[in-house]
Amino acid sequence: MTTALTRTALVTLPAALVWAALVVAGRPPAVVPDPGSSAAVAALTSRSAETAAGTVPTDFVADLGYVPRLEGQRLVNPTGSCSSPVPLPAEFEGPCRQHDTGYDLLRHAAHKGGALPTAARQHLDAQLVDSARASCAVRQGISRGWCSAWADIAGFFVRVNSVRQHDSAPLPEDALSRAAMGAGALTLVGGTGTLALGGVRLRRSGAAQRVRRRLATLPVPRVSGAAAAVTGLALSISPSHLAHGPVLQGGLTAVCVGASVLVGHALRPHVPLLLGRARVWALTGVAAGAVGTLAWGQPALSARRPAIGMPPTDVTGWATVAAVVGAAWLVVRSLRWGWSRRRTARRPTVVVSIASTVVFSGGPVHGAVTAPEDRVLLQSSPVGAVRAYAEMREGEVAGERAERAADELELARGLAREHVVIAVPTGSGWVNPRVVAGLEERFGAQVATVAMQYDDAPSWVSYLLRRDEAVGATGELVDAVTDRVGQLPANRRPRVHVYGESPGATAGQAVFGGAGTRRAGEVCSVLWTGTPGGHRAGLPREVAVANLDDPVVHASPRDLLLPPGDGRPWVPVVSALHDAADLVGSLDVPDGSGHRYGPATADRLETCP
Repeated sequence: MTTALTRTALVTLPAALVWAALVVAGRPPAVVPDPGSSAAVAALTSRSAETAAGTVPTDFVADLGYVPRLEGQRLVNPTGSCSSPVPLPAEFEGPCRQHDTGYDLLRHAAHKGGALPTAARQHLDAQLVDSARASCAVRQGISRGWCSAWADIAGFFVRVNSVRQHDSAPLPEDALSRAAMGAGALTLVGGTGTLALGGVRLRRSGAAQRVRRRLATLPVPRVSGAAAAVTGLALSISPSHLAHGPVLQGGLTAVCVGASVLVGHALRPHVPLLLGRARVWALTGVAAGAVGTLAWGQPALSARRPAIGMPPTDVTGWATVAAVVGAAWLVVRSLRWGWSRRRTARRPTVVVSIASTVVFSGGPVHGAVTAPEDRVLLQSSPVGAVRAYAEMREGEVAGERAERAADELELARGLAREHVVIAVPTGSGWVNPRVVAGLEERFGAQVATVAMQYDDAPSWVSYLLRRDEAVGATGELVDAVTDRVGQLPANRRPRVHVYGESPGATAGQAVFGGAGTRRAGEVCSVLWTGTPGGHRAGLPREVAVANLDDPVVHASPRDLLLPPGDGRPWVPVVSALHDAADLVGSLDVPDGSGHRYGPATADRLETCP
């Protein structure tokens, strides 16, 4: 048995390494994606079906052989269907046909030699799940919960297939992909065999009988520990300010329950031990408290969700929370067990590593950090407005990039428009496509938006570690654009505005402070959205937009020990934990909530006479 186990592990580990190597060797997408297909996928996943229909490339019909059709609020493949080996709810037919249209756009882009970034397929898969869940809303009672569960199951298997194909265009697979699939299958079979043989050894050694006896004699929990767990559950529900998804809520609950249990354990020597009937009555009271907490928590969590356009918490949501808490408990127990046996745990570690390879090595190693619509200023405007954007180039300094952005703006006749908006992006170079759409909806073709990338790091890294570079680059762009405007005759100069979101707002405000105050007279107005800390520059015609539940604006380290002073519910230390969870989930909410700002934000931009 030991020889068989060793041989299986020795075969499985190289297969896993081969699989991982083949996945890493997967070809990245083209550097320059097909612009027509890119715009169509962006519209399909983020705008109305009518708008998406208008962006479908003209040669799509000749390539794919059909004309996408409008069905209600979806743009669908009229002959598409849900290709599932098991029957799915009838409500999924429309979302599946819409998903087929999106995949055909990916194929069309690949046929033209400009394959889209992998994030395009990720967004289409996410849209399938969201659309399928929305279609379940017509059902009532527990049937709706099961329908939503099927949406998640279908979405899971769609994502598994997309991950297996490196999130590339869904085309016939080449030899590299088939080899990766074969190595992955061998890894899966070998890993399962290793675990099975290990289980046989465990049973033969008598350890399984000892485990069963241990489970049969598990002690009844102490009153203090049970009460601490219920207290942690209650603290994880309030004083939260932002609606969380079930996975994030489960993580927050696990942290709060774990911390409460640790505090209870520390206080245990000072709490009298209850025995006999007193213990039974106390545990009964704790159980009643748990039921009461859940009865209070359901409306408390659900009240915030419909107000911002999210469905209320249902049975499946609570089941997910419980599953996350249980998984966290198992992870902690496993880590404690492994650490206590760290000298003899090498073989289990190999098995876990193999299993992890099965799950994670097929990830989209060439995944783009931005979706097609995230580089919105590289796409053409549907209303004829001007968009100019200068991405980072190797060896190019900020001043040169700013001049290049101004050149592109001038070449596209952006200075001939009535309004020029200098958009300060976030750290990764992202400009909010919804705000750009709002500006163009408000001003039409008489607006030009210009921006330049000053960093390629995540926004929080840029905000904490590279703020000087962001401020310097923003100042260069403002100077470059305003200098071009200043060279025009007074009666032909457009109104110049500055817009910044999140770290972009911080960088934009810094440009107008200190030595940069001279720039204030060169712009008409400024608009800040989601500014960290809620700061302002103190300029005339300055508007700062902040959602009431945006943690980026309102959260602060002072919440750890001091109340915020704005009337929001507050509990020492616990509020800081909720702030951290809110920051993690600040983008997983609809526009107008959290750290998401929609097209209506553009209406707040002030104009000049």
